[in-house]
Amino acid sequence: MHRGYSTVVVHQFSKLATRVRFPLPAYWLLCLSACLGCAAVQPVARPVAPPPILPAIRGSYYTVQPGETLWRIARDFGVDVHALARANRLPNPTQVKVGQQLFIPTPAVSSHRFLWPARGQTSRSVRTATSGLDIQAPEGSFVRAARAGRVALAARNLQGLGPTVILDHGDGYVSVYAGLDQLLVSPGVRVEQGNPVGRLGGSPLYFEIRYQTRLSDPLRLLP
Repeated sequence: MHRGYSTVVVHQFSKLATRVRFPLPAYWLLCLSACLGCAAVQPVARPVAPPPILPAIRGSYYTVQPGETLWRIARDFGVDVHALARANRLPNPTQVKVGQQLFIPTPAVSSHRFLWPARGQTSRSVRTATSGLDIQAPEGSFVRAARAGRVALAARNLQGLGPTVILDHGDGYVSVYAGLDQLLVSPGVRVEQGNPVGRLGGSPLYFEIRYQTRLSDPLRLLP
């Protein structure tokens, strides 16, 4: 007995075939169409491979400025130029365009040398009579830790400087990042070299380096 059909109906197929004499292909087509309703054949679901797990890469974005090359950008941010090209899938690492957005991965190993906290037009600061620098980076740019260290101060309104972050690098050096629009760290937190500590608005970044309270010339310590 076929599921979904009575015995009488099933026997009718053989009697009909005997009397009418369907051509052989037509007879089998009739039987096939009758059996299609007996049981729906469920398609076998093929196992779907899980998506590959991509390694989480920390970093931030940077806009290429006039006169810059990929090699110079990689040097300033302390990353390997080939790793930078791979991270951005650049077919020709020797060619980058002004205004192009590049993903800058955080250096895998912190260096003991200072790196640029932001990139842009740089000048000696006019806001204070110090050896600090004013860096006019595009609005919204991240400000990165020039070296690994611990946040000694994260103030929203430091007198004369505005929103400011100060990092203690543990060897007598401290670095100052002022004129921020957003603070992205809290006091006591350890940050690695290249990690964002703040974000800029329309004002330039004021950056200085001190060694045991004495001002150091950042241009002598930056690449």
